[in-house]
Amino acid sequence: MVYIVYTYSLIERKGENELKILLSEKSIAVIALVMLLSLSAVASITILANAAPEKDPNVFVTGEGSVRLTWKSGKSQTYSSDAYANFGGLDTVTIIPNYGWIYIAAVEIDGISQIIEDEDGFTLINIQAKENISATFEENSGVDDVDTGLDVMAYPYSDVRLIFGNVSEAGEASAYAIEWAQYPLQIWNIQTTAYFLGDVEVILVLSLTEVLDAGLVPENLKLWRTEVWLARADVNYDGVVDGTDVSIVANANPSEDPNWLRLDQNYDGVIDDEDVNIVNNYIGETVWEELFTEVFVDEPNDLVYVHGETDHFSIFGAH
Repeated sequence: MVYIVYTYSLIERKGENELKILLSEKSIAVIALVMLLSLSAVASITILANAAPEKDPNVFVTGEGSVRLTWKSGKSQTYSSDAYANFGGLDTVTIIPNYGWIYIAAVEIDGISQIIEDEDGFTLINIQAKENISATFEENSGVDDVDTGLDVMAYPYSDVRLIFGNVSEAGEASAYAIEWAQYPLQIWNIQTTAYFLGDVEVILVLSLTEVLDAGLVPENLKLWRTEVWLARADVNYDGVVDGTDVSIVANANPSEDPNWLRLDQNYDGVIDDEDVNIVNNYIGETVWEELFTEVFVDEPNDLVYVHGETDHFSIFGAH
Protein backbone atom coordinates (compact mmCIF):
# COMPACT_ATOMS: atom_id res chain seq x y z
CA MET A 1 0.00 0.00 0.00
CA VAL A 2 1.38 3.45 -0.96
CA TYR A 3 0.96 6.41 1.37
CA ILE A 4 1.52 10.05 0.41
CA VAL A 5 2.12 12.39 3.31
CA TYR A 6 1.18 16.10 3.40
CA THR A 7 2.02 18.33 6.40
CA TYR A 8 0.35 21.72 7.00
CA SER A 9 0.82 24.36 9.73
CA LEU A 10 -2.41 26.05 10.83
CA ILE A 11 -2.50 29.33 12.70
CA GLU A 12 -5.80 30.82 11.51
CA ARG A 13 -8.96 30.55 13.59
CA LYS A 14 -12.06 29.26 11.79
CA GLY A 15 -15.69 29.41 12.70
CA GLU A 16 -16.51 27.26 15.73
CA ASN A 17 -12.93 26.03 15.66
CA GLU A 18 -13.74 23.55 12.85
CA LEU A 19 -11.36 23.03 9.94
CA LYS A 20 -11.85 20.90 6.78
CA ILE A 21 -9.04 20.32 4.30
CA LEU A 22 -9.79 18.90 0.84
CA LEU A 23 -7.14 17.72 -1.63
CA SER A 24 -7.88 17.33 -5.32
CA GLU A 25 -4.66 15.62 -6.43
CA LYS A 26 -5.08 13.39 -9.53
CA SER A 27 -4.82 9.72 -8.40
CA ILE A 28 -4.90 10.65 -4.68
CA ALA A 29 -7.92 9.76 -2.56
CA VAL A 30 -9.53 12.81 -0.97
CA ILE A 31 -9.57 12.72 2.78
CA ALA A 32 -11.41 15.23 4.91
CA LEU A 33 -9.96 15.85 8.31
CA VAL A 34 -11.87 17.59 11.06
CA MET A 35 -9.88 19.08 13.88
CA LEU A 36 -10.80 21.28 16.81
CA LEU A 37 -8.32 24.11 17.26
CA SER A 38 -7.92 26.52 20.14
CA LEU A 39 -7.77 30.24 19.51
CA SER A 40 -4.00 30.56 19.41
CA ALA A 41 -3.02 26.95 18.74
CA VAL A 42 -0.54 25.99 16.06
CA ALA A 43 -1.39 22.48 14.75
CA SER A 44 0.44 20.11 12.45
CA ILE A 45 -1.89 17.90 10.35
CA THR A 46 -0.77 14.76 8.54
CA ILE A 47 -2.88 13.46 5.62
CA LEU A 48 -2.52 9.86 4.40
CA ALA A 49 -3.77 8.96 0.91
CA ASN A 50 -3.90 5.56 -0.79
CA ALA A 51 -2.80 5.22 -4.43
CA ALA A 52 -5.60 4.52 -6.90
CA PRO A 53 -6.30 0.78 -7.34
CA GLU A 54 -5.18 -0.92 -10.53
CA LYS A 55 -7.84 -2.00 -13.01
CA ASP A 56 -5.93 -4.92 -14.49
CA PRO A 57 -7.32 -8.48 -14.53
CA ASN A 58 -6.33 -11.14 -12.03
CA VAL A 59 -4.69 -14.11 -13.73
CA PHE A 60 -4.43 -17.47 -11.98
CA VAL A 61 -2.08 -20.06 -13.46
CA THR A 62 -2.08 -23.70 -12.35
CA GLY A 63 0.61 -26.00 -13.74
CA GLU A 64 3.47 -25.07 -16.05
CA GLY A 65 2.36 -22.44 -18.54
CA SER A 66 1.90 -18.71 -19.00
CA VAL A 67 -0.69 -16.13 -19.99
CA ARG A 68 0.25 -13.35 -22.39
CA LEU A 69 -1.84 -10.18 -22.11
CA THR A 70 -1.83 -7.87 -25.12
CA TRP A 71 -3.22 -4.41 -24.38
CA LYS A 72 -5.11 -2.07 -26.67
CA SER A 73 -2.18 0.28 -26.43
CA GLY A 74 -0.13 -2.36 -28.25
CA LYS A 75 1.98 -3.35 -25.27
CA SER A 76 2.29 -7.06 -24.56
CA GLN A 77 3.65 -8.90 -21.56
CA THR A 78 3.67 -12.47 -20.29
CA TYR A 79 2.76 -13.12 -16.68
CA SER A 80 2.73 -16.02 -14.27
CA SER A 81 1.38 -14.17 -11.23
CA ASP A 82 -1.41 -11.71 -10.41
CA ALA A 83 0.69 -8.52 -10.30
CA TYR A 84 0.62 -6.39 -13.44
CA ALA A 85 1.47 -2.96 -14.75
CA ASN A 86 -1.54 -0.83 -15.68
CA PHE A 87 -1.66 -0.51 -19.48
CA GLY A 88 -5.40 0.13 -19.87
CA GLY A 89 -7.95 -2.07 -21.65
CA LEU A 90 -7.12 -5.56 -22.89
CA ASP A 91 -7.17 -6.58 -26.55
CA THR A 92 -6.25 -10.30 -26.51
CA VAL A 93 -5.20 -12.99 -24.04
CA THR A 94 -2.99 -15.83 -25.24
CA ILE A 95 -2.71 -19.08 -23.28
CA ILE A 96 0.69 -20.74 -23.75
CA PRO A 97 1.82 -24.10 -22.29
CA ASN A 98 5.46 -24.26 -21.23
CA TYR A 99 7.84 -26.14 -23.51
CA GLY A 100 5.11 -28.06 -25.37
CA TRP A 101 4.84 -31.22 -23.30
CA ILE A 102 2.32 -29.46 -21.04
CA TYR A 103 -1.18 -28.97 -22.50
CA ILE A 104 -4.03 -26.59 -21.69
CA ALA A 105 -6.51 -28.49 -19.52
CA ALA A 106 -8.95 -25.70 -18.62
CA VAL A 107 -9.54 -21.96 -19.12
CA GLU A 108 -12.07 -19.85 -17.22
CA ILE A 109 -13.09 -16.19 -17.42
CA ASP A 110 -14.95 -14.93 -14.36
CA GLY A 111 -15.61 -18.55 -13.40
CA ILE A 112 -17.13 -19.47 -16.78
CA SER A 113 -15.40 -22.33 -18.66
CA GLN A 114 -14.10 -21.46 -22.12
CA ILE A 115 -13.89 -23.70 -25.18
CA ILE A 116 -10.27 -24.80 -25.65
CA GLU A 117 -9.73 -24.44 -29.37
CA ASP A 118 -6.18 -25.78 -29.30
CA GLU A 119 -4.66 -27.43 -26.23
CA ASP A 120 -1.17 -26.48 -27.50
CA GLY A 121 -1.95 -22.75 -27.30
CA PHE A 122 -4.62 -20.31 -28.46
CA THR A 123 -5.77 -16.69 -28.14
CA LEU A 124 -8.94 -15.23 -26.59
CA ILE A 125 -10.20 -11.93 -28.03
CA ASN A 126 -12.38 -9.08 -26.74
CA ILE A 127 -11.42 -9.65 -23.12
CA GLN A 128 -12.38 -6.96 -20.59
CA ALA A 129 -9.67 -5.54 -18.36
CA LYS A 130 -11.52 -6.26 -15.14
CA GLU A 131 -12.18 -9.95 -15.84
CA ASN A 132 -10.56 -12.76 -13.86
CA ILE A 133 -8.67 -15.20 -16.06
CA SER A 134 -7.77 -18.73 -14.97
CA ALA A 135 -5.58 -21.16 -16.95
CA THR A 136 -4.80 -24.74 -15.92
CA PHE A 137 -1.93 -26.66 -17.52
CA GLU A 138 -1.23 -30.39 -17.18
CA GLU A 139 1.39 -32.82 -18.41
CA ASN A 140 0.63 -35.17 -21.26
CA SER A 141 0.28 -38.67 -19.87
CA GLY A 142 1.64 -40.62 -22.82
CA VAL A 143 -0.06 -39.28 -25.96
CA ASP A 144 0.27 -36.05 -27.95
CA ASP A 145 -1.10 -34.82 -31.27
CA VAL A 146 1.14 -34.70 -34.33
CA ASP A 147 0.04 -32.00 -36.79
CA THR A 148 0.92 -31.76 -40.46
CA GLY A 149 3.80 -29.51 -41.53
CA LEU A 150 7.55 -29.10 -41.23
CA ASP A 151 9.55 -29.48 -38.01
CA VAL A 152 6.47 -30.59 -36.07
CA MET A 153 7.09 -31.07 -32.35
CA ALA A 154 5.29 -33.61 -30.17
CA TYR A 155 5.70 -34.25 -26.46
CA PRO A 156 3.76 -37.38 -25.49
CA TYR A 157 5.47 -37.38 -22.12
CA SER A 158 7.69 -34.91 -20.28
CA ASP A 159 10.69 -37.21 -20.70
CA VAL A 160 10.13 -37.91 -24.43
CA ARG A 161 10.27 -35.26 -27.14
CA LEU A 162 9.89 -35.78 -30.88
CA ILE A 163 10.62 -33.49 -33.81
CA PHE A 164 9.20 -34.58 -37.18
CA GLY A 165 10.93 -33.11 -40.22
CA ASN A 166 7.91 -33.40 -42.51
CA VAL A 167 4.46 -34.71 -41.55
CA SER A 168 2.12 -35.44 -44.47
CA GLU A 169 -0.81 -36.81 -42.46
CA ALA A 170 -1.67 -35.95 -38.86
CA GLY A 171 -1.87 -38.55 -36.12
CA GLU A 172 -0.78 -39.19 -32.57
CA ALA A 173 2.52 -39.97 -30.88
CA SER A 174 2.62 -42.21 -27.82
CA ALA A 175 5.34 -43.04 -25.33
CA TYR A 176 5.18 -45.50 -22.46
CA ALA A 177 7.96 -46.46 -20.10
CA ILE A 178 8.89 -50.16 -19.85
CA GLU A 179 10.29 -51.40 -16.57
CA TRP A 180 13.27 -53.60 -17.41
CA ALA A 181 15.32 -54.14 -14.30
CA GLN A 182 18.35 -55.28 -16.29
CA TYR A 183 18.80 -51.82 -17.82
CA PRO A 184 20.14 -48.98 -15.68
CA LEU A 185 17.87 -46.34 -17.26
CA GLN A 186 14.30 -46.20 -18.52
CA ILE A 187 13.26 -47.83 -21.78
CA TRP A 188 10.48 -46.24 -23.83
CA ASN A 189 8.02 -47.77 -26.26
CA ILE A 190 7.52 -44.88 -28.71
CA GLN A 191 5.02 -45.14 -31.56
CA THR A 192 3.19 -42.82 -33.94
CA THR A 193 0.15 -43.06 -36.20
CA ALA A 194 1.21 -40.00 -38.20
CA TYR A 195 2.66 -40.31 -41.71
CA PHE A 196 5.97 -38.55 -42.15
CA LEU A 197 8.86 -38.22 -44.59
CA GLY A 198 12.53 -38.39 -43.64
CA ASP A 199 13.89 -38.78 -40.13
CA VAL A 200 12.44 -37.91 -36.75
CA GLU A 201 14.55 -36.60 -33.90
CA VAL A 202 13.94 -38.51 -30.68
CA ILE A 203 15.03 -36.79 -27.47
CA LEU A 204 15.06 -38.61 -24.14
CA VAL A 205 15.30 -36.41 -21.05
CA LEU A 206 17.11 -38.12 -18.19
CA SER A 207 17.90 -37.20 -14.61
CA LEU A 208 21.58 -36.34 -14.29
CA THR A 209 21.58 -37.69 -10.71
CA GLU A 210 20.14 -41.03 -11.85
CA VAL A 211 22.67 -41.29 -14.68
CA LEU A 212 25.56 -40.72 -12.29
CA ASP A 213 24.08 -43.08 -9.68
CA ALA A 214 23.96 -45.79 -12.38
CA GLY A 215 27.71 -45.38 -12.82
CA LEU A 216 27.39 -43.91 -16.32
CA VAL A 217 29.21 -40.99 -17.89
CA PRO A 218 26.54 -38.61 -19.29
CA GLU A 219 28.61 -37.57 -22.32
CA ASN A 220 29.09 -41.24 -23.29
CA LEU A 221 25.38 -42.10 -23.40
CA LYS A 222 24.03 -43.56 -26.64
CA LEU A 223 20.48 -43.75 -27.95
CA TRP A 224 19.50 -47.24 -29.04
CA ARG A 225 16.48 -48.64 -30.85
CA THR A 226 14.98 -52.09 -31.22
CA GLU A 227 11.85 -53.60 -32.73
CA VAL A 228 8.91 -54.55 -30.52
CA TRP A 229 8.91 -58.25 -31.43
CA LEU A 230 12.69 -58.46 -31.28
CA ALA A 231 12.72 -56.89 -27.83
CA ARG A 232 10.12 -59.41 -26.62
CA ALA A 233 12.11 -62.31 -28.03
CA ASP A 234 15.13 -61.26 -25.96
CA VAL A 235 13.40 -62.57 -22.84
CA ASN A 236 16.50 -62.41 -20.63
CA TYR A 237 17.41 -58.88 -21.80
CA ASP A 238 21.03 -59.64 -22.58
CA GLY A 239 20.98 -57.86 -25.95
CA VAL A 240 20.90 -60.95 -28.21
CA VAL A 241 18.34 -63.64 -29.07
CA ASP A 242 19.83 -67.11 -28.66
CA GLY A 243 19.14 -70.60 -27.40
CA THR A 244 18.88 -69.38 -23.82
CA ASP A 245 15.84 -67.28 -24.73
CA VAL A 246 14.26 -70.26 -26.53
CA SER A 247 14.82 -72.48 -23.49
CA ILE A 248 13.30 -69.96 -21.09
CA VAL A 249 10.11 -69.78 -23.14
CA ALA A 250 9.97 -73.55 -23.76
CA ASN A 251 10.34 -74.32 -20.05
CA ALA A 252 8.06 -71.54 -18.77
CA ASN A 253 5.48 -72.59 -16.21
CA PRO A 254 2.83 -69.86 -15.74
CA SER A 255 1.96 -71.18 -12.29
CA GLU A 256 5.54 -70.63 -11.08
CA ASP A 257 6.82 -67.68 -13.17
CA PRO A 258 5.25 -64.35 -12.10
CA ASN A 259 6.65 -62.76 -15.29
CA TRP A 260 5.15 -65.32 -17.67
CA LEU A 261 3.09 -62.64 -19.46
CA ARG A 262 6.22 -61.20 -21.07
CA LEU A 263 7.07 -64.69 -22.34
CA ASP A 264 3.71 -64.94 -24.13
CA GLN A 265 5.08 -63.78 -27.47
CA ASN A 266 1.78 -63.66 -29.37
CA TYR A 267 -0.41 -62.42 -26.52
CA ASP A 268 -2.86 -65.33 -26.76
CA GLY A 269 -2.88 -66.02 -23.01
CA VAL A 270 -0.86 -69.26 -23.11
CA ILE A 271 2.77 -70.22 -23.58
CA ASP A 272 3.09 -72.95 -26.19
CA ASP A 273 5.01 -74.02 -29.29
CA GLU A 274 3.94 -70.92 -31.19
CA ASP A 275 5.75 -68.73 -28.68
CA VAL A 276 8.83 -70.93 -28.88
CA ASN A 277 8.80 -70.70 -32.68
CA ILE A 278 8.54 -66.90 -32.59
CA VAL A 279 11.63 -66.64 -30.41
CA ASN A 280 13.44 -69.25 -32.49
CA ASN A 281 12.89 -67.14 -35.63
CA TYR A 282 14.98 -64.33 -34.14
CA ILE A 283 17.98 -66.44 -33.07
CA GLY A 284 21.23 -64.71 -33.95
CA GLU A 285 19.66 -61.26 -34.13
CA THR A 286 21.30 -58.37 -32.31
CA VAL A 287 18.55 -56.66 -30.40
CA TRP A 288 19.70 -53.07 -30.03
CA GLU A 289 20.66 -50.74 -32.90
CA GLU A 290 22.73 -47.67 -32.06
CA LEU A 291 21.47 -44.37 -33.48
CA PHE A 292 23.50 -41.28 -34.25
CA THR A 293 23.51 -39.51 -30.89
CA GLU A 294 24.21 -36.09 -29.39
CA VAL A 295 24.22 -35.51 -25.64
CA PHE A 296 23.62 -32.21 -23.83
CA VAL A 297 24.13 -31.93 -20.07
CA ASP A 298 22.15 -29.30 -18.15
CA GLU A 299 23.78 -29.36 -14.72
CA PRO A 300 21.80 -26.48 -13.13
CA ASN A 301 18.52 -28.32 -13.81
CA ASP A 302 19.92 -31.83 -13.16
CA LEU A 303 19.02 -33.01 -16.69
CA VAL A 304 20.64 -34.86 -19.56
CA TYR A 305 19.24 -34.61 -23.10
CA VAL A 306 20.03 -37.57 -25.39
CA HIS A 307 19.25 -36.87 -29.06
CA GLY A 308 19.01 -39.44 -31.85
CA GLU A 309 17.55 -39.65 -35.37
CA THR A 310 15.38 -42.48 -36.71
CA ASP A 311 13.28 -43.23 -39.77
CA HIS A 312 10.77 -45.38 -37.89
CA PHE A 313 9.50 -45.98 -34.38
CA SER A 314 9.77 -48.76 -31.88
CA ILE A 315 11.42 -49.16 -28.47
CA PHE A 316 14.14 -46.70 -27.45
CA GLY A 317 16.54 -46.51 -24.58
CA ALA A 318 19.67 -44.61 -23.56
CA HIS A 319 22.54 -46.58 -22.07
